[in-house]
Amino acid sequence: MVRTSGKDADDASSRAADVERLVSDIDLAPYLGRVADPTATPLTDPVPVSADTPPLLALRDLVADPRFVDMFARALREADPDFRELFPRDASGVLGRFVRAMTWALETVENARGDEAKVAEVVEFARHLGADHRKLELSPRHHERFGEAMTDTLRHLAGRGWDDRLATTLGTTYRVLSTALQQGAAAAQGPARVGATVVEVLRPTRDVVVVRLISDVMVDYHPGQYLSVLTPYTPGVWRRLSPSIPANPAGQIEFHVRDVPGGALSGSLVRGVGVGDRWVLARPLGLLEVDRTEPVRDVLMVAGGTGIAPLRCLLLDMMRHGFNPRVHLFYGARHPGDLYDLPTLVDLAATAPWLTIQPVSEQDADPWWAGPRQELPRTLHRRQTGTLVDVVTGWGSWADRQVLVSGSPEMLRATVNGMVAVGTPRENIRYDRP
Repeated sequence: MVRTSGKDADDASSRAADVERLVSDIDLAPYLGRVADPTATPLTDPVPVSADTPPLLALRDLVADPRFVDMFARALREADPDFRELFPRDASGVLGRFVRAMTWALETVENARGDEAKVAEVVEFARHLGADHRKLELSPRHHERFGEAMTDTLRHLAGRGWDDRLATTLGTTYRVLSTALQQGAAAAQGPARVGATVVEVLRPTRDVVVVRLISDVMVDYHPGQYLSVLTPYTPGVWRRLSPSIPANPAGQIEFHVRDVPGGALSGSLVRGVGVGDRWVLARPLGLLEVDRTEPVRDVLMVAGGTGIAPLRCLLLDMMRHGFNPRVHLFYGARHPGDLYDLPTLVDLAATAPWLTIQPVSEQDADPWWAGPRQELPRTLHRRQTGTLVDVVTGWGSWADRQVLVSGSPEMLRATVNGMVAVGTPRENIRYDRP
C-alpha cells in the first residue's frame, strides 16, 4: 500500500479540481450523444411579433431570422438521435434550403388569399419534395420530431410574442405539408436507394475526377437528368450529380466532379475517391431534354466545365436516332487544358454530321502550375477566347433554337441573363439548378 503525505494529497486534490473545472468548460454533449436544450434560456432579443402581422407572415419572419438555422440544428439533434446521422455535422446548407422552401410556402399560402389553385401548388411542391426525400427513409416519428423541434425553435425565437394564434397556424401548416411529404414518398416508384461500386477513377485535370461505377441494380434515369448521391467521404451530405452516359442494363454510370473551393463534398470526393468505394444513388430528377415535338427546332447547348456531363449524355442518346436536329455545342472552361472532355466530343462529332463543337476558354494559355500542356484535338471551329456568355451571344440571339445550359450556378446566371439581354426568349432556355 502506497502512503501519500498531506502535501501530496493536497496537490492531487488541486489537480483533480483543475481537471474538473477544465472538463466543465468543454461542451462534450455532441460527443456523448446528448445536446443541450437550445431553448432552455430565454433570448434577450427575441424576434418582434406584431399582433397586426398575419400569422403566416409572422412565422415566415421567425423562420428567416439569422439565428434560426443554428438553433434549429441543435434542436433537431436533441429531438431524435437519428437526425445526427441524417444531417451532416454542418447542417447549415441543408437547413438553409429548408428556410428558402418554407419561406416560399408561407408567403405563397398567405398571398393566395383563399385561391385553392395557389395552395394546391404548395401541396404539390411538398409531394414532389417527399418523393425526393425517400432516400432519407423517414418514418412518421421523424416527421413528428422534426415538427416538434421546429415549433420549439420558433417559440423560443418569438419569446413573449408567441401565442395560440401562431401555434395553431404552425400546427395546421406543418400537418398539411408533412402529410404531403409522406404521400409523395409513398407514391414514388422503384427502390429508395441503390448501392453502387466505384470500378474506375480517371483524373483528366488537376481538379476534375471522372468516376465510373456499376450499380447493384439498374438505375433508370432519362438522359440529362441528375441523381442524388451519398458518398463515404462526407457523411450525411447528398450531392446532385449528372451521369455523362445514358442508363444501361449493365448498371454502368459515369460522373464528372470538379473540386470546388469551399464545397461541402467535392474536395474530399476528388481527393479521396478510389476503386472499390461504395456509393448510394437515389431518385433521378431534372428537366434537361431535347424537344422532338413537331416542328423540331435546332438545338444550342452551352456547357461550362463539368456541366458537359448531362449534355454529353443527351448527345450519346441522340446517336441512337436516325434523324436529329442540328446541335451547336459551346464547351467552355477557364483554361484550354480544362477542356478535358473535348476528345470524346470530337469523336462523337466525327460520326454525327448534325453536331458542331465550339471550344471556348477564358484564358488563351494554361498557367505554368498546370503541368505539361496537352494538345487539344482539332475541331471544325477553332477555340475562341473569352467567357462563354460573351462568345455565345457574339454569334447572335439564337432566338430560333431550343437552348440547353449546364454548369455552375454563376455560369448559369451569367449565360441565361446574357442571352435574354440579346434577344433569346426566356422560355426557350432550359437548365437545372445544381
